Amino acid sequence: MRADRANLRACLVLLVVLPQATLAAFVPMVPHVAADLATSPAAIDRSLIVYMAGYAVSMAVAGGLAARTGPRTVQLAALAVHMVASVVVALAPDAATLTAARAVQALGGGAGTVLARIYVQEALPEHQRLPALTQLSTAIALTPALTPPVVGLLVDHLPWRPVLLTLGALSASTFVLARRVLPRSTAEAAEAAGPGLREVLARPAYWWFTGVICLAWCVYFTFTTYSSHTLQVELGTSATVFSLLYALVIVGYIAGSRIARRTSGRFGLPRILLASGTLALIATAAMAVGAHVLPHEPLALVVPMAVAMVGVGAAFPVCQAGMLRSAGANARSASGLFFFLQMTSGALYTGLLSWWEPTRPGALSIAVLAPAAALAVLVTVLRPATAGEPAQDRAGRRPEPPGDPSPAGPRRASR
Repeated sequence: MRADRANLRACLVLLVVLPQATLAAFVPMVPHVAADLATSPAAIDRSLIVYMAGYAVSMAVAGGLAARTGPRTVQLAALAVHMVASVVVALAPDAATLTAARAVQALGGGAGTVLARIYVQEALPEHQRLPALTQLSTAIALTPALTPPVVGLLVDHLPWRPVLLTLGALSASTFVLARRVLPRSTAEAAEAAGPGLREVLARPAYWWFTGVICLAWCVYFTFTTYSSHTLQVELGTSATVFSLLYALVIVGYIAGSRIARRTSGRFGLPRILLASGTLALIATAAMAVGAHVLPHEPLALVVPMAVAMVGVGAAFPVCQAGMLRSAGANARSASGLFFFLQMTSGALYTGLLSWWEPTRPGALSIAVLAPAAALAVLVTVLRPATAGEPAQDRAGRRPEPPGDPSPAGPRRASR
């Protein structure tokens, strides 16, 4: 049983890494692809936007489809779509074909972001869920940090098409593993899942956890979007130095995730989010001060942001665990909406910021401070009374307490 769960968790990590790697690996290839297809880098950049749109749509529909047919069927089909689309991307003769294939690639790859969390809810006992979610969040954070430097070195010595074909190979390997280890859903789980989405949406706790992760994501995504230009163009750091500075930010994120995993049983989810939001606010306020006092010092931005990411890194798995708990047996439908709103919030916020172009250090610090301040207000003032309580399922039962999984709970779904 322990080996089966270890293999399952390894598979779930691959499911969340795949869409992130597919996105991040393409970034350093843009000039090479544009030159080979005789088009402009801007035309290839549009494929990144299309990919993000497909990614969001995939997360929005994956949970609903899983509620009807079961997550295993949806996940295997999605991996097959991603695998075929990856081959088409690598062999694309022109920019239009490549862009269309990237959209299909995102539709296939993005499903794992939602479905992996559903398997955490249905196939693992409650005391293993937060550690598993922390593992997934860490993998998601590390993938976009580690993939571009590795791919950048490869495309300097190899054609871009064989490098992209490795994504198809990764998808095929994940498909083989998923087909072997993903459990089939029981009839009880399938009946309990889909119809209760309206009940979940009426629960304040679900929306509170959703709001917290959206604001935390805006803090993270805003810095990620604009820090490259700010640090490399405005402050003159080299690509190597920028990679090291960004790695420090990711270390803060990983530290926060690990702290959340170790302290959740002692303090509970709402208290961890209270500490996370407070820390993010203090750190980003310090970053705003540092950006104005030392406007030419990269560390004045990076060190406070690394501290803020401790709070953000703790918030991500805690919000996911709280959402799954508040959704109860209806996690399949609710998860798709949850992650769709998370991704959409970051896209909308950075889209609005693009009119302002917060690339100077002071402007970037204010752009990051704003969602951090809203996050602090949400976790301190607007927490619903039910945020710390497991939700009842449709039969009036509550999930089992940590460490004491009942025969009717996730163990049955994992067989």
